[in-house]
Amino acid sequence: MAFNPSHFDWKQCIELGYIDGEDANDDMAPPVCFGCGKEAEKLSKCSKCHVASYCSRDCQVSNWKKGPGGGHKFCCEAYNRVGEDMMICLPDDKAIARRDIFQRVRFYACPFFVYRSESVVKQKGFLFLQSDSTLAEMSLPVPILANGRSYTRQRGVLMHFLTIDEYTKELCKDDFEMLQVKAELENAVKEYKEKEELALMMKFRCGHIAVGTTKLVPDYTLCQTLGKEYFEKAGAAVQLNIDDINTT
Repeated sequence: MAFNPSHFDWKQCIELGYIDGEDANDDMAPPVCFGCGKEAEKLSKCSKCHVASYCSRDCQVSNWKKGPGGGHKFCCEAYNRVGEDMMICLPDDKAIARRDIFQRVRFYACPFFVYRSESVVKQKGFLFLQSDSTLAEMSLPVPILANGRSYTRQRGVLMHFLTIDEYTKELCKDDFEMLQVKAELENAVKEYKEKEELALMMKFRCGHIAVGTTKLVPDYTLCQTLGKEYFEKAGAAVQLNIDDINTT
């Protein structure tokens, strides 16, 4: 079952406005055809998302159903959200992007949360999902930028389970700006319903941070089973590469 934005109770979202350095992914390079990957003097745009470029009608028709991720038909909406500049501006679009990202990792993230909170730390805390990719980059169904070029980094999230005390003493010590969400994070940890929900913080390279609660998927009992199976021998932090995860 797919998530929708109402499955989340987002308590606070902020933008720290981080700026990429010179080693940023090459999303400013000239666009190439989404179908064949060739550069061309004149490229037409998809009439729906106004992002995907094509050198010919044949490439566009072929890419609609047979491209990466099942074809552009299934990716068009996501490209419309990020636009040509690979930036998500509207709050509702950001909420949908966060939902899509969490949906791809939830069958690992929720069991990880249950296992760490009950079997290791044994107290309430929150799931911290951190990525060195931007919200826009992570939200795309496939690792192809708005200019049609492949994303050259590994798209992933690093999962931690942290208590509020650990968050304050360790996370905020290295990044004091994280204190901006402390009050709402504390509320999320206090309010989430154990065995039904989890408290969540998501942070991306672009500086987008969101704090809230969401439902456990799969359910609590299955999370217990999968958590022990997947994470009994894992460390305190687990890396998930979203393009390696089968979500079907």
